[in-house]
Amino acid sequence: MVRFAAALIAAVLAWQVPVAHAADLAAEPIQQGQRCNVFSNYFIWGDPTSCPNKGVPECTSQTVVSAALRFANRAEPVYRVPRVTSLTPLGELHQPVYNPSPLVRRYCEATVVLDNGDQARAYYFVEEDSGFVGLTWNVYVCIDGYDRWRVYDGRCRVAKPAPAN
Repeated sequence: MVRFAAALIAAVLAWQVPVAHAADLAAEPIQQGQRCNVFSNYFIWGDPTSCPNKGVPECTSQTVVSAALRFANRAEPVYRVPRVTSLTPLGELHQPVYNPSPLVRRYCEATVVLDNGDQARAYYFVEEDSGFVGLTWNVYVCIDGYDRWRVYDGRCRVAKPAPAN
């Protein structure tokens, strides 16, 4: 039964793949525009660097700001008691080391207002291919002074770009 299934799959695949001869290969037109989709991200289906417009959104983008606010308020109450009421982005932080990096990241800075009235500095980074099943981007947030368990290392060093020596 297994051999029959394997032979059937091989026959279907052979039927689907067009036969190419050596004379046909030189006559193929060169593709000018590259079509980029979700699968272009992975080397199995092509070169991920051939899609120039691929990347992560800006730090001040409304989708990034709302995702950062959701991430900050999703933390367990035992980790951080005050909730974030507003997040105002200040802009992107320059990354002097490891630039360009094979990992596409944007390091950002913001001011947050907590529900107890305090204002604090927040650092967040938007990382490519860290979302659902590695297909989308994701945001990670650290609020300076409220990282008691040092998830992002003391003083939010993981959420900031590496300093130049």
